[in-house]
Amino acid sequence: MKIDQINVINLSRGGKEIVDKIHHLVKNGLSPTKYFILKATNGWDIIRGKQSPPFKYKTANWWKNNSNNKWYNREMTPGEIGCALSHYDVIKIAYEEGHNTILVLEEDFKSTIKLPKKNILDKLPKDWSWVYLGRNKVDSQNNEIKISNHIYEAGYSYNCHAYMLSRKGMKEILDSPYLDNLIPYDELQGALSGTINRQDAKDIFYNPEFKIYSLDKDYINQSSKSSVDSLTEFPPEYVKKIKLSNINILNDNNWDEWSKKYICPQILNKEYQLIVDEPGPHIYTFPFFTKEFCIELVELSEKFEWTTDRHRFYPTTDNLLEVLGMDKIWNRLINDYVKPLAVWAYELQGKSWEDDLHDESFIIKYPYNQQSHLSLHHDFCNITTLVNLNPGEFKGGGTYFPKYKCLVNPEEIGVMTLHPGSITHKHGARPVTEGTRYVVVSFIKSKDHSAY
Repeated sequence: MKIDQINVINLSRGGKEIVDKIHHLVKNGLSPTKYFILKATNGWDIIRGKQSPPFKYKTANWWKNNSNNKWYNREMTPGEIGCALSHYDVIKIAYEEGHNTILVLEEDFKSTIKLPKKNILDKLPKDWSWVYLGRNKVDSQNNEIKISNHIYEAGYSYNCHAYMLSRKGMKEILDSPYLDNLIPYDELQGALSGTINRQDAKDIFYNPEFKIYSLDKDYINQSSKSSVDSLTEFPPEYVKKIKLSNINILNDNNWDEWSKKYICPQILNKEYQLIVDEPGPHIYTFPFFTKEFCIELVELSEKFEWTTDRHRFYPTTDNLLEVLGMDKIWNRLINDYVKPLAVWAYELQGKSWEDDLHDESFIIKYPYNQQSHLSLHHDFCNITTLVNLNPGEFKGGGTYFPKYKCLVNPEEIGVMTLHPGSITHKHGARPVTEGTRYVVVSFIKSKDHSAY
């Protein structure tokens, strides 16, 4: 199957950011194809009278039904109106241009794994209208019909940040009474396919020919969260402000105050004997960061596109802290607070340990349903550190040292693990079985490590 065009609906991002993400899709397995970036309809400006809608429309006066479901017990937000009109607009343009198969993406899309190969998509039934490349399965108990090893007939689902449409599917949406009964776009697919749990929506939209399918995993995710920075829930100017105002960890103008806010007091006071444990030979654990720091770093990390191919032999879903703007702060943390502890713990001597250390530091995430583990390996460095950022939010995981039969998986947030990087301490990451594990790893090298 050939995708004729990638269509990105963009309201607030810079053009270069969108193009870079499209190129990442190609790098992640999508065949090179042309793309179109649609300037999205700003529903907030429509309501304020600052922008004219691209089409005449009427919001469905029957949608709010006073149920216990909060999403059904409210009028459409201005953001939902803008989103709905933007999707309709991009589909109409693609259909009129004669495309047979299109990929539609919202601006906050992010690809995390290699996209499905052509032979997988070739197994789609000929009657397909819509295919999810990422979604939120609403009814997790619903047993969906398996079409092939990688394709399912989709049940009731949310999320429209990444989906494919056939020409048949485009026409079915355009022929529907959507503009006269505007409902949140996430709900339209369920209404057209009959999988939605609202009879009033099915009475108006149901089309037995509209066939929705899904792949076996989420190939494309989205970075925004409905309760924090979703453009359907909040105005664009607010979202922009929120993204900038919450990144307190990037402001280190007053280093002493920053350290007091984010670093364990016993680390600052060098009370190492009070807090350092040794769960295995020369493996040390100790509280290092506050809960506030860990939460902010995870939130910051999700504002950027994750990479999956930085490491040739042991790849992880990660990002260099340099990408997050945290590299200089982290290097200062290593030299001000980690180095003295390491010198104390390992009784290190020599001028190379008096000079500033160099580090390669990166944040990793291990989603249970993607790359959930890391095979046994050595690190090319003197010392490795690892910080657990979100214990309690995942099951499984942890760093395993087979030589010592030692699993290190601290239950407290912000705990750092310190261990030799190479030769003696081969290790790996145990599989995460539920949730997503976030950690920060640093490969620390002294000045003369090249001769090490």
